[in-house]
Amino acid sequence: MTDSKMPLPSPDKGPGAKKSSAFQSRWPLIKVYLLFILTILVLFTLIMVKPVYFKVVVPFNNFLAWSSGAVLGLLGTDNISVSGTQVVAPGMGLNIAEGCNGIYALSIIIAGVMAFPARIKQKLIGLALAIAVIMILNYIRILTLWYFGIYSDFLFNTMHLYVWEFVIIALGAGVWYYWYDKFVKTD
Repeated sequence: MTDSKMPLPSPDKGPGAKKSSAFQSRWPLIKVYLLFILTILVLFTLIMVKPVYFKVVVPFNNFLAWSSGAVLGLLGTDNISVSGTQVVAPGMGLNIAEGCNGIYALSIIIAGVMAFPARIKQKLIGLALAIAVIMILNYIRILTLWYFGIYSDFLFNTMHLYVWEFVIIALGAGVWYYWYDKFVKTD
């Protein structure tokens, strides 16, 4: 009778080894997801903390209203006045309220950039790109909503609640992907 060698089971192989191996191979992606969620939670919580809200968010909303009013004046809107977060002219008024300032959309992109494994320089580029694009996009949103509001409540509400929400989310994701494709993936 010949002696055949049977492989001995290794300590890392057994019924649970496949699950452990699958988890370990997915851990980098799981870590990105967890860091993304944690960063969003921290940023959203920070935005709601009263000192931050009243010292950063409210003045930022006031600045958005003032600067939007100034641009609308340059574009020919007569008798425009700004008070706090209110931009008003005969026949139209806007309130730059919570959620209308681009901060939440920006927070989501910031979380995506911060959670993704990249060098600090790449992350700084991503943050600068996200801030610039979302803030410019939000100004365009405010200005177009003003003009839609002049002509039709239905158009204003549709653009405000559905179209611009989708556009900001889609372009926010597009900004993140552009950053990843041009500044991270090439390394």
